Amino acid sequence: MKKEAALLMAAMAIAGCSANSAQNDEAVKLADRYFVLTSVDGEAIGLPEGVKPGIRFGEGMHVSGVMCNRFFGQGKLERGVLSLPQMASTRMLCSDPRLNEWETMLGKALTQGAKLTLDQQTLTLTGAGHKLVYRAEQ
Repeated sequence: MKKEAALLMAAMAIAGCSANSAQNDEAVKLADRYFVLTSVDGEAIGLPEGVKPGIRFGEGMHVSGVMCNRFFGQGKLERGVLSLPQMASTRMLCSDPRLNEWETMLGKALTQGAKLTLDQQTLTLTGAGHKLVYRAEQ
């Protein structure tokens, strides 16, 4: 019985290390990268030239970005879910009403927790009933 318990505990420890390793790998892939918003809920954003809503990942999962307002916070990536529980932002009214709407969507998704998927150069955040897709920018 003791051997079975010891084996079970060892298996759980290895599984936990494996999950933590996967989370760390994902955080490393995001570090020092900037992504530009390309679509919201399946529709291309089609903004005027020079308007580039985006999100940046810094060291230690520091997350920052812009729609028309700038936002930032200490990100947490757990089990594929990105959250910024203490997200801060500037509070200006955007000239494009779509930016106001998307900013609200993103804020809710990040404070509640958004499923994060990173596939090569595409970052997808799904949360609060919405899907925001970003493309990596060099």
